[in-house]
Amino acid sequence: MRQDFLTGNPGKTVLIFAVPMLIGNIFQQLYSTVDTIVVGNFVGKNAVAAVGGTFSIQFLVLSLAMGFTTGMSVVISQLYGARDYQRLQRAFSTSAIFSLLLSVVLGIVGILVINPLLTHMLQTPAEIYADSYTYLFITFIGYPFTLIYNMYSAVLRAVGDSKTPLYFLIISAVTNIILDLLLVIQFDMGVAGVAVATLIAQALSCVCCHIYVGRKYEIFQLTKNTLVFDKDLLKGIIKYGVPSAIQQSVLSLNFMVVQRFVNFFGADMTAAFSVVNKIENFVTMPQMNLAMALSMFAGQNIGAGEEKRAKQGVTDVLKIQAAFWAVIVFVLPLVAGGLISLFGMGDDAHVMAIGVEAIRLCSKLYILFAVMQTLSNFLRGVGDAKFSMVTTICMILIRLPITYVLVHIIHYGEMSIWLGMGMGWLTVTTMNAVRYLKGGWRGKAFVQAKKQA
Repeated sequence: MRQDFLTGNPGKTVLIFAVPMLIGNIFQQLYSTVDTIVVGNFVGKNAVAAVGGTFSIQFLVLSLAMGFTTGMSVVISQLYGARDYQRLQRAFSTSAIFSLLLSVVLGIVGILVINPLLTHMLQTPAEIYADSYTYLFITFIGYPFTLIYNMYSAVLRAVGDSKTPLYFLIISAVTNIILDLLLVIQFDMGVAGVAVATLIAQALSCVCCHIYVGRKYEIFQLTKNTLVFDKDLLKGIIKYGVPSAIQQSVLSLNFMVVQRFVNFFGADMTAAFSVVNKIENFVTMPQMNLAMALSMFAGQNIGAGEEKRAKQGVTDVLKIQAAFWAVIVFVLPLVAGGLISLFGMGDDAHVMAIGVEAIRLCSKLYILFAVMQTLSNFLRGVGDAKFSMVTTICMILIRLPITYVLVHIIHYGEMSIWLGMGMGWLTVTTMNAVRYLKGGWRGKAFVQAKKQA
């Protein structure tokens, strides 16, 4: 089912579209979260640190693909809003070919950089190095499946179909959980077991999504007649994707430096940081998905020349975000200890203390995250990708020096990591608000640019 964002109440339309995305992302998060829960309860604390401590490296390699996916979403959503179906089909074909090539290259590059990044960049504690290497190696082998599935998901969501990717993601997530338990508990494969389980499950979702889309969506069928590589459309996709790729790459480097700060405090902090991140991913997921849905909404409406309606979507989404934050700032601190115990850390007093304090602090900061994501996604949706890149760089230029001072000069302790994060969010939120209110995003859309040419 395709969602037409050009009619109906903006807030309600965005919310309805975001729900399937939210459910899908919950299942997608189950991949890494179940990995962490299983190794935490059946392998040990160091295994939790190994799995969680590799995220920044995975994100670094994924950042280029994420940038391309963002550019593709912007172009396709605006072409769909303009009802330019001929170029829409060509854009999809071009995206499919380029995604396949990019995924293979990134998988190989990822494998080649594992050792230097773990050893020199992250200064990974010796007791978790072997498991970290194993987890990353297997993960990068499966990157083509991951990236191609994400390509299909982004394309379908760009034209308003957020349900199809969800169905196959649920199947693969359930598969991953079953394989996690089987390979770790029954076959005693440890960290390698959860990595292999994830690889198999992601391959399943990729293949199923490819078959289904080819059969059900005529405009996205890849045949001898429709399989084309349009260099001009690729240039348009790259135009909007490169700033996002740079943004994501810089952000991933930021994560790596932060992970190095985290590792400075030892394996207990690395484990606590990993667990808090998993919890945070779920807590902020509704905020993220509302913002992502707004990006598609804004893209279609700007493509159709409906600027006023696009802006009304921003207002409505911000109201929903504020209501959600009012709930989590009250509830999250009350359940922090119980959530951390799910990851097998209930009997570790030090890890528990760090985690609970961090969650209580973060719950107060999530309103900044919500506003930041809402405005950032609106700006990306209307084609203002370069500004989004600039704000990310500014966020890092604020966060990293503040975190360094708190950790190494003031010696504030473990909470330095999350305080620095909050200052970064505040920076981007302020910049986005000024950009949005002053209208600096106008005239950046792909479809408008084509009309003016």
